[in-house]
Order: sequence, then structure tokens, then C-alpha cells
Amino acid sequence: MQLRISSIPIMLEYLSKMNAESVDKAVVEKIFEHEDYQFEMRRYGLHSADPLISYFSHLRSIKVGDIPDLSNERKSALRDKHKLWLDCSTNLQKYYNRYEKVKHILCDDNIQSLQHKLFAAFPNEVAINDISIISTLSFGPSFGYVYENALHIDLFGIEDICTIEEMPYIILHEMHHLQVQKLIGSYHSFTRNFGLLDDYIFRFSGEGLAIKFCNNAEGVVSKKLDNHLNANIGIPAMSILNNHFKEHFNLFNDTIKRIKQNSITASEIDEQFKSYWWNPYLYKDENPFLTQTPIYSFGNEIFGCIFDAFGMEILFECFYNPAKVIEYFNKTNCGYIISET
Repeated sequence: MQLRISSIPIMLEYLSKMNAESVDKAVVEKIFEHEDYQFEMRRYGLHSADPLISYFSHLRSIKVGDIPDLSNERKSALRDKHKLWLDCSTNLQKYYNRYEKVKHILCDDNIQSLQHKLFAAFPNEVAINDISIISTLSFGPSFGYVYENALHIDLFGIEDICTIEEMPYIILHEMHHLQVQKLIGSYHSFTRNFGLLDDYIFRFSGEGLAIKFCNNAEGVVSKKLDNHLNANIGIPAMSILNNHFKEHFNLFNDTIKRIKQNSITASEIDEQFKSYWWNPYLYKDENPFLTQTPIYSFGNEIFGCIFDAFGMEILFECFYNPAKVIEYFNKTNCGYIISET
């Protein structure tokens, strides 16, 4: 496993010179030839660096209305981050300090520690030695994501979206996703023979298991794994989501019933995930935008509760055969029963 953060000082150096010198477009072009920015361009589907070169060549003087679209899918991404880039160009030391903190906390010993922690989240060997941890001053909208054989963290979000202390747990969370990808291959191939019931339940496993094992998640019926650590590290929305557990459970249970009665379609389930389980605006009165959504907390409840009661072997029996979640969850004596008819 390797740490890749070398694009950050290159970008900071460019911004420092840009404040004092006329812009050399060739320098901007060279920056976006860096392997980590090329990685980001692939992730965001950019076939050309032209919008980036145009924007960063005129960063200090460009009007918001003249900022180019990043891509057809993410038209406003550069405009949305413009204030951050201006802040970076005028407060360079803040970002140099942040870069140094990332280097310190992601030293070789700490990366090895993360890798060992991941071993406890899976029943068999964890094959992630070849992955990269990438951090850039990102031009894209996402703070953290996995793509290809790497996970990415945007330096802009560190100390804003998460603290330096929380960052290793967020990285561990993304490493969990990478390992799951290695286990199952593509989502389509893994779920190809699933019926609607298996597919519905399986969708809760990804984020649910990641926060269970990587963020010390604690819900209503699923308990944190490490009593020496704070619960819900790096997942601040859990305090709100836990208060809505009964609401989440009732929707889940009602959907299970409807699947068994053949009274709900796959497209209706897709819409449920879009409008409810993945909806960051669900509880606007409590928080305008949830950094985690109900799929995180409820996935932790159903799969995490099974792990607490039965351990790793049964948990992964349910992972590979999701309909068994109903049987084992109902045996946990947690006080809630999923419909079996």
C-alpha cells in the first residue's frame, strides 16, 4: 500500500507563484499531467484537461460566470469550489500545514496499523497490499471515494468535513469498500442471480458494514466494537439517524412484506433508495444536509446486530445470502422482528 500526495506541493507552489508572476499556461498543463490528477480526470470522466487549464490559468481574475463547466455530468464543480481555491491561493500556509499533518498521520507505521485493523472486518485474507491512498487539492466535488485500485481524499475537506484525527477512520472506511470490491467483483455480476428480496437487503451491507468495522458505529440495536474509542467516529449524522431508527425499521419491514407479496417493483425500490435511503435532505428541520444518510445507520443496525450476536461466520453467510438476514436478525433478541411472511 502506498501513499500518493506529491501533487499537493506542486499545486501549492504554482499558486504561490501565480500570486506574484504572470501565468505560464504550460506550467498549468504540466500540473494536470501528474498521475494523481490524471487519476482524478479518469474518475470524473474528463477526456480533456482544457476546462482545468482554462480555469487555473485565470484563477485569481476569473469571474464566477466565466468559470467553465467541469463536465456535462458535473457542470458546476469548478464554480462550487471557487471560494476554496481563492482561499487556498491567499492562505497558502494553512494548506501547507494541512499537507504536513497528512504526511505525519499517514506515515508507514500508521498505514500498516490501518491495514491490520481491516483484517478484523473480514473472515479471510485481506488482499489490499497493492492499493494507493491518494490525496490531492481536488478539482472535483467528492471528498472521499474509491476508484480503480485506490482511495482518494480531498485535502480541502480535511479539517472541514473531518478532523485530522478522524481521517484514518474515513480512510479505513474506504479501504473496506475496496476489499468488498475485491471480494465480489462487479456489483452486477455478484447480484445477477439475486431475487428482489436478496437484492434489497444486500444494498444495506456496503455502508453498514463499513461504519460498523471502521467508524466504531453504534446504533440502537448494533453496538460499537471498541469500548476504548468514541462511537461513530467521522459519522456525525448518526446522532440524528439513530433517533429515526423506528421509522427506518418500519419502512424496511413494510418493504420486505411487499416484496414477499409481489406488490412492489424493482423500479419502485430503486426510487425508494434514491428518495429515502440515500437522501441527504431527509431531515432538513434537524440538519439541512446529512453527511451520512439512513442507508449507513440502518445497514449497521441489521448487519451489525447479527455480528454482535453470532460473529463473523454468520455475518458473511448473510452477506452472501442476504435473505438470511431476516432469520438471524430475528434470533438476536434485540426487541425488533422483521416480517417472515
